[in-house]
Amino acid sequence: MESRIPPEIGEALSTGMGFSLLLKGEPGTGKTMLAFEILNEFGGDNAVYLSTRVSLPAVYSQFPWLEDRPGFSVIDATKLYLSSKAFPGLRSFSDTLYTKLAEAEKPATLVIDSWEAIISGGGKEEKKEVLEAALTDLVRNYATQYKMNLILVAETSATTPLDYMVDGIVEMNRITIDYRRGRELVLKKLRGTRIDQHKYGFTLDGGRFRYFGPFERRKIEKARKVEIVPNTARYISTGCEGIDRILAGGVSKGSTTIIEYGDDLSLFGYQAIVAHMIINSILQGNYCVKIPSSGWDERRLRRGILPFVKEEDYMKYLTVFEVRREKKEVRENVKVLKGESMEEDFPILADFVASLEPPVMVFIGTDLFEYQYRLKAPGNLERMAELFSYWIMELREAGNVGVFGMPSGGVLGTELSHMATNRFSVTVLDRSVILYCNRPDTKLHFLENVITEEALKLKTTPCV
Repeated sequence: MESRIPPEIGEALSTGMGFSLLLKGEPGTGKTMLAFEILNEFGGDNAVYLSTRVSLPAVYSQFPWLEDRPGFSVIDATKLYLSSKAFPGLRSFSDTLYTKLAEAEKPATLVIDSWEAIISGGGKEEKKEVLEAALTDLVRNYATQYKMNLILVAETSATTPLDYMVDGIVEMNRITIDYRRGRELVLKKLRGTRIDQHKYGFTLDGGRFRYFGPFERRKIEKARKVEIVPNTARYISTGCEGIDRILAGGVSKGSTTIIEYGDDLSLFGYQAIVAHMIINSILQGNYCVKIPSSGWDERRLRRGILPFVKEEDYMKYLTVFEVRREKKEVRENVKVLKGESMEEDFPILADFVASLEPPVMVFIGTDLFEYQYRLKAPGNLERMAELFSYWIMELREAGNVGVFGMPSGGVLGTELSHMATNRFSVTVLDRSVILYCNRPDTKLHFLENVITEEALKLKTTPCV
């Protein structure tokens, strides 16, 4: 089963020597959910959750998936505050805690949630210094002696003496991306463990903690299966069920979509979205026409598409327009535009699209237009925008779909944004790819290229 926890944390907790880990962050940042995932993956046959907040029924009510996990127990910390001075014959918090741990037969993992509440909840009879000493002994001696993973939850990001005693520190934060809430985990310290990536984006979707690693983008040569996501009478599927849900069914026939990306890993996210759109369309026998972005040509597209479709279908349903001076066409599905005049080239593209049976998906890398037709020169941008406006009306009437790939800051951005039906942005959070939509307005979603030995799938997960 794939781990939901960053690999560095997993390595630190897997040594079998005992490890003390402090989870820090403001209330609501996801510390408790991460603690439960640690209990689930590393708790062994006997995991203990020492809580100052919730009872066992409340835990199972909030996290029902824990009921299926054997060897899990909850200790209500508020019932451990029994002072021997106030009530003769009754034991102190420290004695009661160690007795409970002994009854648990040396748990593989102990979570204390939260550290501050334990210290402040002891009351006058059992002084704060005594409680601090008991918990400090847990950190310094008990965890190592019994080879136990000790997870301490703290409700602050401030530095305390505890930071210098524990083996590891993880800080959890809320962040903002274009006015949308995201979540980020920072590995501050992991004693004895190499930290290859010190920050990760994560989600609490479905009441579960899950981190996201680097966007998968390895070269694929072996043929793999891609499940068809069917079109409907009104919508053309993007090939990704998650993006279709964002768009309430897919890209509507006659619509135009802008996908804006940066010069980092988000470029690969954009390419993955376009590749799935093309593959899904070809598998359903729909025509696709593409003008690649700068630096791309039909040969590179071929390498990315052919592992998932039959070559004869690729040649039949995908036509690539390349802008270059050579008139010789390398392959029968390649057409060449001279690139000297947009007034001459654009009608060639428009007439070809109009000759195909709808619905046709047309993909245009707008940066190629920007450089090839010198759109920054006076008057050129306005003329190109006028050509696009008339062509978009033709697309709408024919029931075709236009997809414009646009680098951040592209000169066509302002002009096309007023004409587009949908506007997506693809960005990067700690080497994972984030997708969100300004039209329609959506929350952040993690975008994953899930590659196995048998299949390829593009997946979205809400950042909750």
